[in-house]
Formats: sequence, structure tokens, C-alpha cells
Amino acid sequence: MKFNKIVFAGGGNRCFWQAGFWDSVSKEMPLEPKQIASVSAGSAISCAILAGKIYETLEITKEVMSGNPKNRYPENLFSPHPVYPHSRLYRDIISRALDEESLVRLKQGPENHILLAHIPRWLGPRSAVVVGIAAYQIEKHLFHPVHPTLGRSLGFTSEFVLASTCQNVSSLADLILGSSCTPPFTPVMYRQQRPILDGGMVDNVPVHGVEKFPGNCLVLLSRPYKKLPEIKDRIYVQPSRKVEVDSWDYTQPDKIQKTFELGQQDGLTFLGQLGKRA
Repeated sequence: MKFNKIVFAGGGNRCFWQAGFWDSVSKEMPLEPKQIASVSAGSAISCAILAGKIYETLEITKEVMSGNPKNRYPENLFSPHPVYPHSRLYRDIISRALDEESLVRLKQGPENHILLAHIPRWLGPRSAVVVGIAAYQIEKHLFHPVHPTLGRSLGFTSEFVLASTCQNVSSLADLILGSSCTPPFTPVMYRQQRPILDGGMVDNVPVHGVEKFPGNCLVLLSRPYKKLPEIKDRIYVQPSRKVEVDSWDYTQPDKIQKTFELGQQDGLTFLGQLGKRA
């Protein structure tokens, strides 16, 4: 089966499962999509994959996390240094893993539509974070949807930006961090003077970014769901069990490795199932 479209869900560190899955599957069958939609950490993983830098990204992430003993530094509350180190470390990983050659490959490869969320007009940036995260968690725990709708109902809107439009690694890091913007772990970010938040506030599985394009779609999730949608020309894949690493835990590199390896194992299982389906 050929996939013209691939979607990378968000999920923080859990998205290294997607990297492992891609690593296994791409060795046995060509994954050459024309269109990609990605959000939050899924956008970082998709860019690393398309740039041919997934192993470098994995190793640099583990190295950076090895030097970070805590996820929170309350002693910095009254200093110029941030209480949460995530934004600095996230940017460091991107800047070290991707280079100018990576940008060339991103411009030559498939279009990668990265999702940003614009906040409702009736909310400020910080209140939008509280409302958006609360809505996401309520809908997640009550209804377990793959594609949440409450955020859009509250007024969060989408903007997709092509990774290929970034002129340098710094602007690419800005785009990825904007798509991942989740205070207090990261500061509120802005695009053209408008505040933006994690695209997952609209939909953490941004299929709507590639819906208008033809062809089969492979959707890479980052956590198990109780029930997956059954939609023609679309295949959803998910971890076979809950991954060990937490989304915003930047202290346990061994769990990053285990998450990647679970993705590899699940990729092999998927190949077997695809063969039976064919």
C-alpha cells in the first residue's frame, strides 16, 4: 500500500514512538508521502525524519536530558532563569540535531504542514492556556476521542505553516516550539503579533491539514486509544501499550530509548498485519 499522506500526532516525548515506528517500516516499504501534517512534538519528529536526522535527534535528546536532573527549578522563581527548563532544552535539541543541510532536504521533500493554534478572541494568552488544557483533558477523560472538537467549539482556530518556508534553523525551531507552546513548560509565543499555542488545542491529530489532498493516509498516534476511527483510505496506528516516557519529562533518557524501541517493534507488527491485509 502506498501512503500519499502521513499525519504525526502530538504528544511530547511520546512522539519518539513515531520515530521508531517509521524506522522499522521505512526499511521494508517505501514511505514517500507527498503531504504531511504534524503538530507539537510530532512536528519535531517529522522534520527530523524528513531531514534524515532521526538517529542524531534521538541521541542528542538523550544527551541533553542526561544533563538535566529536574523538570522544575523553583529556586529560579525570583531570578532571571526559568523555573521550567523545557523551552531552552527543546530549542537546544532542535538546533543541534538539524542544520542548514536539513533545511535543504525539508524544502526538497514532501510538504510538511505544521499546525499552530490561535486563541479565541474572548480570551487572553494565559487564560486561553487554562481553558484549552482543561477542555482537552475533560474531553480526553470523558469521551476518549482521537479527534477532539471542544477546543474548536470554544473558538481555537488552526493555522498551518509549511516547514519549507523557514529560512534558517532558528525560524524552524520557532515554528516547532510555537506548535508545541504549552505554558508553563514554554512561554507564550507569537506569530505576526498574534499569540499562538500548541496546535493540539485544536486537534492533536491534525488530519484536517491534509484532508483536501487525494490518496491513502497513514496516521501516527502517540498513545493508545480505546477505539480508532474507521475511515476509508485512512489507517491509524498507535502504540501497543502505554509508552514509558511522559510528555514533558526531560530527565529520563532511558525512557526515550525504550519508547523509540517500542515504536520499532510495533512497526514490525504493522508490516506483518499489512501483509495479511494485502
